[in-house]
Amino acid sequence: MNIPEDFKIYTKKLMGEDLFNILMDGLQSDTPVSIRLNPWKYDTSHIQVVDSQKSVPWCKDAWYLRDRPNFTFDPLLHAGLYYVQEASSMFLDHVLRQLVKKPIAMLDLCAAPGGKTTCAMSALPEGSTLFCNEPMKTRSQILSENIQKYGNPDITVTNNFPRDYKKSKLQFDVILTDVPCSGEGMFRKDEGAINEWSLQNVEKCWKLQREIVSDIWECLKPGGILIYSTCTFNAHEDEENVNWIANELGADFIDIPVHEEWNITGSLIDDNPVYRFIPGKTSGEGLFMAVLRKHGDYIYHYQHKDYEGTFKGLHVLTHGIKEDTIKGKNRIPDQSKALSILSDKDVYAKVNVDWLQAINYLRKEAIVLPEDAPKGIVLITYQNIPIGFAKNIGNRANNLYPQEWKIKSSHLPEVATEVIKLI
Repeated sequence: MNIPEDFKIYTKKLMGEDLFNILMDGLQSDTPVSIRLNPWKYDTSHIQVVDSQKSVPWCKDAWYLRDRPNFTFDPLLHAGLYYVQEASSMFLDHVLRQLVKKPIAMLDLCAAPGGKTTCAMSALPEGSTLFCNEPMKTRSQILSENIQKYGNPDITVTNNFPRDYKKSKLQFDVILTDVPCSGEGMFRKDEGAINEWSLQNVEKCWKLQREIVSDIWECLKPGGILIYSTCTFNAHEDEENVNWIANELGADFIDIPVHEEWNITGSLIDDNPVYRFIPGKTSGEGLFMAVLRKHGDYIYHYQHKDYEGTFKGLHVLTHGIKEDTIKGKNRIPDQSKALSILSDKDVYAKVNVDWLQAINYLRKEAIVLPEDAPKGIVLITYQNIPIGFAKNIGNRANNLYPQEWKIKSSHLPEVATEVIKLI
């Protein structure tokens, strides 16, 4: 790994020699693999993680795996029963469970691909509303796909810039700003992050991060909670920025209790409570997180209906179950109807398929269903879990899986990928 010399010089001065050496050793080691179960889709007490090493201590229903399976070829991943997420990022679960005890409205401002959004929704009290946003169009489509697979109808996906939310006048109890950063915490698993790093990019990032938080600040209720995070190590984008937020925008730090054995590192420049996950010391990738409470008296006034309807000019990609498509005399159900926890699955005849048939379906290939399968629109299931729709015409079935979601790899493992067992 060819770490930039400027990064080494700065980071060694920031961390001190001992912690810097731990980081350098950590960056040379294998990346931990972890998954988080989806409690909205299936009772997690009846799920066994096949190759689990240990649980992620700061997140409920999350596990480290001994090895990295070929997740692409597990139909239960596509069905939304679990999410592959880097363990450090799951610290959000612990933060929200510590601070949020009633249903609230939350915004995940820079949300793609959806790991922190789904983590947040798993931790929030039932009845909460969660908006997740991604300003980049291509990334927002990936976010929309992952949220639909997650299946919770109380998540709205938008494709907007922070200033658009400012214009909307929407108010949130909690806002997560997982801001774009210089990506130092991605060095171990993304060589591109190393190639793109420079001191100039660090300076560009910390300025952009302040702009993003400033643009969204009016959308945070007085007394509301801002969760600020990056996947980088330098103090310019981390400690210095959250200090600027506290001093210039007006907020107080919130101290989140953690266990010593989690090996989380505190601030490297002052005594403010912040949370650093450093590879080699903590089992996960690089992450920085700080939690602040906006100045002002917090008044709890949350009604789910206040966040329904027109969405006040936002560009909404996904919200709940989408309408059927009418093609001639036929009604073609949207994929969201197969994946949502709200939809009535008994409206459609179900056809359960084996692993190979499920993979062929997820590749959007034509599949042949059993002779006794009913004609017309059927719900395809794997291990009795819905994965999508098909139109059975007898000698074959027209595959209705979304074209843009299909598995593109032509490779086929010799044995079925099994990450979890339903028991």
